[in-house]
This record gives sequence, C-alpha cells and structure tokens, in this order.
Amino acid sequence: MLTKRRKGQVLVVAALAIALTILTTQAYVYELNNMKISSEHGLLSDYILGIKQESRHVVTASLVNVSHGGAASNFEANLERWEVFVAGGYSLGRCDLNATLASSTTYSDGIRLDWGANGSGVSSACADFALNLGGRGVEVDWGFTVNMTSRVEVSGSYDDLGDDSKQVSVSVNLENEGASALAGTIVLEYLKSGSWEDPKNLGSYAKLDSGNGTYRYTFIDTIPGTFVRVRVRVNDLRGVFVETETSLPSG
Repeated sequence: MLTKRRKGQVLVVAALAIALTILTTQAYVYELNNMKISSEHGLLSDYILGIKQESRHVVTASLVNVSHGGAASNFEANLERWEVFVAGGYSLGRCDLNATLASSTTYSDGIRLDWGANGSGVSSACADFALNLGGRGVEVDWGFTVNMTSRVEVSGSYDDLGDDSKQVSVSVNLENEGASALAGTIVLEYLKSGSWEDPKNLGSYAKLDSGNGTYRYTFIDTIPGTFVRVRVRVNDLRGVFVETETSLPSG
C-alpha cells in the first residue's frame, strides 16, 4: 500500500503542475490582450473554460491519490492550493474560485470509495465550484460541478465439468463518468480453498479485450463449492484505482 500511496502522490503533483502551467499560459495570453477585451470576448471565454478544465485535472489527480491510499483530506488541500493559484494569476481585477466538497450519503469530504462485494466498485471525487470575476468592465458569476467517477462492474458464471472442475467465464466492464473507458491494468483473481489465485497461471486461461471497456476472461480449474468467488482490481488509463468482488453462480 505504501508503494501505491507514493505513486498516487507523484501523480497528483504532476497533474497539478500541468494544470498550473496551462492556466498560467492562458492567463498570460489574456493579459497581453486585455486592451482588446471589449471586442474579443473569446479570450475571456477561453480563460474561464480553461479554469474549468484544469479544475477537472485537479479533481482527477486528487482521486488518483486517494484511490491509491492517500488521505481523503488531500482532496480539500489540493483544491485550496488551486483556488489560491487562480486568484493570484489574474491581474485584471478580482478572481475568486471557491470549491465546495460534495457531501451526501454516498460522499464524505468529496470522496466516494465504494469497493463492495456485490460486483460493482466505484471510485469518485466530486466538488461544486463558484467562479467570480470582476474588474475593467467584466463581471462573471458562474458555477459548475466536477464529478470524476470510475466504475467497474463484474459478472459471469461457470459450467460444472464434474468433480469440482469448473469452466469459469468473467466479464469486466469499466466506465469513466458513465461512458465506456479503457483500463490501464486489470488484475483478476479467484478464490480457491481460502486463497486468491491468479488464473493467468492456468493453461486454460484466455482473455478477450473488446476495445470498448469490456474485458472477458475464461479459465478452467478445480474449485470446491457451489459458487466461484472472483475479485478484480483495476487502474483506468488516468490512474484511478477501483476494485470489487462477487460470487459467480452456475450457468
């Protein structure tokens, strides 16, 4: 877990650095053109949309950190750093960005890590943002929500071949913000006699990547019992970790 935490911390620092660099460039371009702001509202629009985009990067980087074992409080700390940077990088008046962490039955301090045993796992970070710009004839009051969610769904079944021998089929589906997403890494394991086993060690193991966020696995092994317990641990392409497990019935 320590290795995962360090990896998450490196990723969050890198993502924050990228966000700050991009927004600094946008702020510089906007400042160079401030004399024409009345006729070139596109520059201001680009700057505002840039803040939203980089806010997404900060939320995503924080989720990567927390999902790999970082403290949930890191999310709020990163948002506070981002707010300070945005305010300090705007020299044409007032620029206030305020983030409020999502708080509900499913979120705690803006974070939801629901890695249940029902075949569905969720890693999510959510915050509401309020942006206020003022000065030199510009008044902007705009709110937006950033919700970055990685979800994995696992299902399947097995065919009984006799004498506890089972042919197992597993389907894994990955989503980012409700849309199909690709995995960076997937670790599939099954429970046998009280220990988690890697099916890749079996000669019968096969994997099919559909290229659309759906992955299918098959393998054969002698597994006692009337169910096959499987577990998946996933890192999506942006580095967010999510896991879940479930029991597969006889097909």
